[in-house]
Amino acid sequence: MLFIHSAIADSQLWDREFPLYAKDYRTVRFDLRGYGGSSLASSEFSYVEDIRALLAHLGVTKSFLVGSSMGGAYAIDFALAYPEMVDGMLLVAPGLSGGFEPPYDDDEKAAFGYDDRKSREVAEAWSKGDKAGAFERLRELWCSSLEGPSLALFRRMVEQNAPEVFEDRSSRRATQPPPAYGRLSSIRVPTTLLVGDKDNPSSVCIAKRIAKAIPGAGLVVVPGADHLINLSRPEQFDAELRSALAARL
Repeated sequence: MLFIHSAIADSQLWDREFPLYAKDYRTVRFDLRGYGGSSLASSEFSYVEDIRALLAHLGVTKSFLVGSSMGGAYAIDFALAYPEMVDGMLLVAPGLSGGFEPPYDDDEKAAFGYDDRKSREVAEAWSKGDKAGAFERLRELWCSSLEGPSLALFRRMVEQNAPEVFEDRSSRRATQPPPAYGRLSSIRVPTTLLVGDKDNPSSVCIAKRIAKAIPGAGLVVVPGADHLINLSRPEQFDAELRSALAARL
């Protein structure tokens, strides 16, 4: 199992899951470029090729992918580029490389407009040096359900990875794969998507589009969950992950 973290987190996102699933599977997690223990990107690179190189280094020929947010987008890109290396996916409030072309329906227009406005508020606070305000706006947009130790973990990950979370220092150097949306129908592995009903509404719109485009994909809306579902509703996350793992056999 390969766990790929969100762009508002690092591999600590999987602190609970990593040892839990290691009881039954070989579990792998890593930090994307510029996050956690990984170096800042200094030249052009590919997220897909980073994943391929990691798995090749570990001698892994096939993996079940668990991707959170943009980690879900990279999982999709990897499955499209190297389908023989993937035997299933759990996509947690995934992003999508290349996004979607209009027309958008009314719900999508409202959701993407909200996301754009709130994201600008985050960026403006950060640019003014208001770190506390930037974090709070980020939390309100993506992680409104977190509390206690989960909120503390989220805060720690954001603070430790601020140059990537707020400035995209490494991702700006990433090569862009072909837009994924028009190719999703070629994905043939069992795929489950999770999205929280307390998430940024744009996540719901994106998850619905992806689920419709991947043959046989399932979409589960998790009550009370925000963007980081494994932190905000861990029991429901585990139930859906174990069901998705069983479906690939």
